[in-house]
Parts: sequence; structure tokens; C-alpha cells
Amino acid sequence: MTSISDRRQWIVSHFVRRAVLTAVILTMGQVAFGQNRTAGSIEGVVADSSGGSLPGVTVTASSPVLQVRQVTTVTDGEGRYRIVDLAPGTYEVRFELAGFQPFARQGLQLDAAFAARVNATLAVGSLAETIVVTGESPVVDATNTGGGRTIQTELLTTVLPGNKTLADLVSLTPGMTNTAGENAGSLGLQGRPRFSAYGLNSGNTNTTVMIDGFQVIANNPLPDVGATDQTDIKTFGSGADVREPGIVMNLVMKSGGNDFHGSLSQAFMKQPTGNVDDELRQRRLGVGPQQRYFADGGGDIGGRILRDKLWFYTAARYRRAKQTQPGLVLSAGPDGRYLTGDEPPAYPTLSGRNMAGKLSYQFNSRYSLSTFISKDQTSNEAEIQIAPFGAAVDFAHTAFEATNPFDWKPYVRKGEFKGALTQRMFFDLNFGKSGYNILYDNQPEAAGKPTTYDRSNLMLTGANIPHISRFNFWIVSATLSYLPASFLGGRHEFKMGYYLGMRDNAGWRQLSSAGDYSLMYDAGVPQEIEIRNTPVTPTEWDNTYSVFLSDQWRLSDRVTLNLGLRWDGQHSYVPEQSRKAGVFFPAETFPGVEVLRQSHFAPRAGVAWDVDGSGRSVVKVTYGWFNPEAGLAGDFNRNRAFATRFRWRDLNGNNDYDPGESNLNPNGPDFVSTTSAANNILNPDLELTHVHEATATFEHELTPGTAIRALYLYRRFGDQSATINVLRPYSAFNIPISRQDPGPDGALGTADDGATVTIYDYDAAFRGSAFVGNQTVNRPKGRDDWSQSIEGGIAKRLSSRWSMAAAYTATQVYTWTVAIPTSPNDEYFPVSDLWRWSSKINGNVTLPYDIGLGLIGELLSAPNGTRTYVFRAASPQGGTPLRQLTSVNLRMEKQGSQKEKPYALLNVRAGKKVTVAGHPLQISLDLLNIINSNAVKEASYVSGPTFRNVINIVPPRQIRLGIQYQF
Repeated sequence: MTSISDRRQWIVSHFVRRAVLTAVILTMGQVAFGQNRTAGSIEGVVADSSGGSLPGVTVTASSPVLQVRQVTTVTDGEGRYRIVDLAPGTYEVRFELAGFQPFARQGLQLDAAFAARVNATLAVGSLAETIVVTGESPVVDATNTGGGRTIQTELLTTVLPGNKTLADLVSLTPGMTNTAGENAGSLGLQGRPRFSAYGLNSGNTNTTVMIDGFQVIANNPLPDVGATDQTDIKTFGSGADVREPGIVMNLVMKSGGNDFHGSLSQAFMKQPTGNVDDELRQRRLGVGPQQRYFADGGGDIGGRILRDKLWFYTAARYRRAKQTQPGLVLSAGPDGRYLTGDEPPAYPTLSGRNMAGKLSYQFNSRYSLSTFISKDQTSNEAEIQIAPFGAAVDFAHTAFEATNPFDWKPYVRKGEFKGALTQRMFFDLNFGKSGYNILYDNQPEAAGKPTTYDRSNLMLTGANIPHISRFNFWIVSATLSYLPASFLGGRHEFKMGYYLGMRDNAGWRQLSSAGDYSLMYDAGVPQEIEIRNTPVTPTEWDNTYSVFLSDQWRLSDRVTLNLGLRWDGQHSYVPEQSRKAGVFFPAETFPGVEVLRQSHFAPRAGVAWDVDGSGRSVVKVTYGWFNPEAGLAGDFNRNRAFATRFRWRDLNGNNDYDPGESNLNPNGPDFVSTTSAANNILNPDLELTHVHEATATFEHELTPGTAIRALYLYRRFGDQSATINVLRPYSAFNIPISRQDPGPDGALGTADDGATVTIYDYDAAFRGSAFVGNQTVNRPKGRDDWSQSIEGGIAKRLSSRWSMAAAYTATQVYTWTVAIPTSPNDEYFPVSDLWRWSSKINGNVTLPYDIGLGLIGELLSAPNGTRTYVFRAASPQGGTPLRQLTSVNLRMEKQGSQKEKPYALLNVRAGKKVTVAGHPLQISLDLLNIINSNAVKEASYVSGPTFRNVINIVPPRQIRLGIQYQF
């Protein structure tokens, strides 16, 4: 058997071999690798006063962000020029030709991945006088066809309210919505940011998160947003250089410079009042998101080690808070019962630490090397991620003792080597690793108490399941760009690239001092036991590799084609590994499993049409086929954590499991279900999911610095799959049983009782683990999910002392609630086709005396859900009982039948700049959730005593006092 150390040695050597191979290709010299998504470009046409093209004009771009001081090119025979691979920043572009007056554009703001079109007209005259034009940076990209928003970090640190988190970025980006974790105006310490964009949710798939063009694990807290220069967020229309559909978020880190610059900041927050009112208390939310203290401090510094050669940048941030979460209570209170309103709140301590560092070395005018490292640690005295029996994970139905002390340590380490062989050939090589280690421990208060779940009130008590998550993600990627002088009657930017990603996702489970099992009750009556196979230390691999080729083809000054073809492959496998003996399962060695090898092509195409040739009105149309990564290896790792459920009878009445109280034979009469990988069946005919995306946009520059955009976006999923039990077919559910819907209160004989429904049990011949064979299969034809979005927006860059952006987005998401019905119970209300919408506005203005005002506002559609009911085995009316199934959870209404209210979020900032020792000192006062909204964000719609229980609400009004000194 291969040892863990041997596996690690193989991983490192395999990764090094791939990196060396890429480096060898890099040095071959006939072609070169091109710029990543962080780089921008400047291009245009130079003409004389009569409109005739001017070849031979020297065009020079200079900026403090360039280590080489300036970049120079010469216009071609048609007067055209293009300067690529430029770092984001503020530029001066100078045009010079003998016999003509020099012309300069100053204050040109270049964002990441933006192609700025800057034309120039030279007048005949002396070289002694230069015509200078300041400002007027283009706001419409007439070349690239992807869409989104680029956010300058200075907006977040000096003028707009917030906490410098990903949540603030999401709130500023059209089409994106926070769905969990941190929210704009929250306390800024909730881990695992989650968001959606035009119907796609974030996570390890459907989202690509980068640091300076280097892909990292998407759900990391990532480096402190305050350590970035800007963040480029593309939400649609990605080209062939990106695998996943949806969001591409690239954090552009600061890099230092020839001059030393830095900052120190400190902030404190306070909640003057709560926002839990009588209506929320009636819906059994006695504890809202409350705060006792919050402090947030940090600093950064960057500068030169060697002028024009070696730059450094480093940043650190520390946050600490003592706060509760919606519904989180310390104990059952004086009456000894949960959900009665007398429970005291729990105030766990949270802390966050982040350190980041970057070195940039310029070998000469053509080659550079940079390295970056980031370490983060987020600690929380009370967190919850998993729960037994498929219970909902929320604080409103989890006692403090059933939470887990939480310690999360994400990291990023990367290197980048880039350069130019000629003015037309460029290369870029990225390599490194990101990952995290997470420890979920048991609360001391729960010592010796088994995990218990009462499905009548959804409460979790006792010691919840301790576990460790370790995620490692190795990346090597390279791109190649070549800009020929002319080819096929147009101008081109050819790019090719290679990508290798190696993911090891290990969810470790250790032995629990409270017992490796969980107990389920129903209104206090024992029902089931769920046993676990701990201890396990799994390892499994989902590796992806891609090659792409793209061409940005300028057919004319008004039409640009963005064409690409991508080939994506995936190799998922499980190495041989062993499990130690536990309480319920013996020691065992498991053979390796070859899960999947598959590859697909992914074409991309886009066209940008400059309507009148001015670069101010552009129509863009895109189509893309995307092959999202699929995490499949873990489904076939028998050394992974799993749970098996049995009926349980508490024979001695001690509210704990004792041997003999359940028949733990997986084919015995007490067996209910199992998630064991031993019951999973490989599907050699499985096709991986792909996504079709089509967009149409119109962008128009209203005035210099101000643009509007209209968007239509459509996505459809193909070859979607689901995991079903193929050994217990649909036809096995042949025992119809009539039950009456007890209505929302879950009690029969009351005024809200519903109609009679039919539920189905399966034939006894299919009972036991021998008839559990879970297989991932593709959906039948005609059951594709799809979404469509419409959007309108306006944005004004900072000029005349103010800026503004606003957008309205509406998205319809059509999904099959059950992808593949496995019983008639799945056929009730199987489709959701709801529209969701959001309106956003943000902006700032600088008043006299350097007083600044900033605002972030959102208006969001109502959260919604559907009412469900859990039909128990025994009928309360004395009818036919369920004999094989222990319960049936049925949807009783159409999705969206249960609605909350639309709600608004409004955050404002007032700031004042003063000068201290020749440097600016910024004092700011934020009012977050200034209207003190207590809108419901999530609720339970399970019929019974918890129906419409509130789970999460908007945090109450907060006052944030901040100070920042820049030097």
C-alpha cells in the first residue's frame, strides 16, 4: 500500500515535472506566452489634421505602476498602434513624430483586462511645444466582449461605506447578490462568502477566483481586499481562457513602487440598538445578530529594494468581535425548553488575521518575476457546517452546545514569470498552490452528550460531529500571445494556453468523545440512530487540464471578433488507502478506484460592433460552451466519512444508545439508509455537465466618463446529472397510502387542514442495504435547467468630485426540484420558475473642505420557499403505516408559495480628510443599515411547530468609526 508520505512525494514530483515541461516550452523562442487577465492594453489610430494616417509615430506609455518606467511602440503603415501587457493604473500616453507637435494624454485610467482605445491627431509644428489633454478615459471597451465591473479599492477604503470584504464587492457589482456568509453592512467576519450572479451560485464550480491572474480556491476568504489595487469582476461572456461559466473575480494586488507608500487604519463598530421586534419574536426569533464589541485594524507598506528592479509590498489586518448570530442561544433558558423565547443569547468570539506579501523583480526591460503569499486565520467559538439526518444547518435551531469551535487557515502561494521576446510576442507562466485546513471541534459544554436531533422542532442538541477539512489545490498555467503585423486582412491577437489543476479534497473525521453516532427523536420519542465510520483520513483527486486557442480578430476599426476553442479534460480517481478500526466499523484497506477520464471541446465566440466608429456605442454578442469541473472522486472513496441510519428503540429509557437497542445489520429489519461509498456504482456512460451561455449587450458612452449598458443573458445546462438508487427502481414504490395534509400547523383537525394526498412506500422485497446502489446518471431529455436575465445600468467614473453607478437586474431561474424522480413522492410540484430581481445604487461626492459622502444602496426581491411536511411512519388517523420508509418528506405547495417581503439595504459614509505631517489622514463615520431594516432573509417552511420560524435577518444598524493615515 502507498503511504501518505509516498503519495505526497509523488504529488510534488508530478507537479514539478509539469511545471518544468511548461518552462521548457516557454523558452523555445519561436513563440511566447502572453499576458494574463490582470493586464490591460492601449490601442488606437494616429492621424494628421486632415485625417490621413501617420505611420512611424513613436507612442510611449508611462506610469508609476511600471517598473520599466515606460513602454514604447511605433505606429504601423496605417497609423495604428497597440501596447499590451500593461498593469492597471493611471497612464500618460505620448505621441511624437518629427515635423509635428507632440501630443500627450494624461490621467488615462486603465483597468484590468480593459482595452482602452486612444486615438490621436497630430498637428504640424515644432517639437518644442506639446499639446496635453487630461482625463477623458474611455469607459466603453470596444474590443472585449465579456462584461462585469472593475472596482477600485480606494472606493472601499476612503469613500464608500463597508468593511473591505468580498461582500462589499458583490454589493457594488450588477447582477451579483450575496446569498450567505458576509453581507454588505455585516460585521465582516463571516467566513465562506457565497453569492450568485444571473442564476449561478458561487462555490468551487461556476466561479473562478484569481489573485493577479492566478486561480485559487473559490470559497477562501482570500487576501484582505484592502491590499488590492482593484478587483476585476466578469460575470458573463468569458473567453476561451476561462473554464467555468459565471463569475470570474480577479483581485489585483498592490505591488509597491520606487517610492515608499503605506497606510495604517483602525476602526471600531457599535450597534446602538437591536432590530428584533414583536413580529419576529412571534416567529420564534428571540435572538438577532447582536454585537458587544468589534475592532478592525491593519496596515500596509510598499516600496523599492532596488530602484526599477526589486519592489516589495506587505499588508496585515486583524479583526476581533464578540457577537451572536440570528437565533444562536446559550442554553434552553429557565423553562428548560428551546424555542420558547426565554433562552439567553450566546456571544461567541470571532477573530480574523491576514498577512500578505509580494515581491516583484524586473530582470531587464523584457522579463520580470513576482511572488505572492497570503496566510489567513479565521476563528469562531461557535460555527456549524454539517448536521445528522439531513437536518437544516442554521443557528436558529442549533443549541450553542451543538455548534463547533472553528479554526480556519487558508493560504495562497504563487509565482509568476513573464516577459516579452519582441514587441509582438509575450509570455506568462503562473504556478503555485492554495488551500486550507479547517478544524471543527466539540464544545466543552457538550462533553459526553451524543448529537441529538428532534425532527418535530428541528432542534440540534448535544455534541455535534467534529471533523477536519483539508483542501489542497496545485496550479500551473501558461498563456501564449502573438500579435502579427497583419494577417488575413485584419489585425489579430493570437493566444494559446495550458492549464493543470490538481485538487485533493480530504474531509477527515476523528473519533468523538461523545460517541460516533447521532440520535433522532420525534417530539421526544426515540426514532433512529445514525452511526459513523470514524476515524477516516481520506484522500481523493479531481484533476483538470485544459488547452485553449483564441484570436481577437479586428476585421476593421468597427468590428472585432473574439474567437476561441478550448479542450477540457478531467481525471478523477481514488488512491489505495486504509481506515483504522472504529466503534462500529473494523480496520480495512480499500483498493484504488479509477473514477473517470473524460474530455470535451468548448467553443467560444463573440463580436463587438462599434456602431458609429467613435468607440462610444458598441453592440456585443457572445456565445460560449463551458465544461464545469465535477467533483466525483469522493463519491467512490470508501475511506471517506459516511453515515448509516437504523431504527432505534431506547429500551432502558436513558436517552442514549446502548448495544442491542438497534439491529445494526445493514440488511436487517432496522436498516433505513446509508451514504457509504461501498453502495455507489460507477457509470461508464456518464457525460459531464456542460453549460451554454448566450449574451447580447449594448454599451453607450453618454458623456465622457459616463456609460449605460443594457444586457440580455441566457444559460442552459446540458447533460445534467443526479445520483439515484438504481437498485430500488421507481416501480418498487408500489404501495399507495392516503394521508391528509395537516396544513401549516402540522396538526390534524384544525382550520388549516389541507386535502388528502397519496404517498408511496416501496415493496418489502427491496428492503435493506443490498438494494441501495447509488449511481450518478444523466437526466432524461427535456429536463434541462435554464435561466434568463435582463439588466440595465449606468456608471459614471470619478470626475468633477463625484461618481455613481446604478443597475436593475431581473433573473428567471427554471429548475427541476428533483432532477430524476425515483418515486411518485418526487412528482409533487417538481418545477421552480421564479423571477428574482435586484436594484443597486452606489456613489460618492466630495464637498468643500474635503468632506466626502458615500452611499451603497440595494433593493432586493423577496426571499421565498415552499411548504413541506414530513409524513411519519404511523398515521395519526389510524390508517396504513409506512413499513419500509420511516418517513416521507413531501412538497405541499409550488416553489415560491411562501414569500417574505422585498427589502432595502442602505449604508452611508461621511468622511473628512486632513493633512498631518504632509500626509492625508482620513476620518470616516459609517452608518450601516441606516434604516435599521430587520427584513427576513431565510425562514423554515416545514409544517409543524417550526412553520415560518425565522432563521436569518438583516443585521441591525451599526455605527463604524474609522481612521486611516496614508504615507
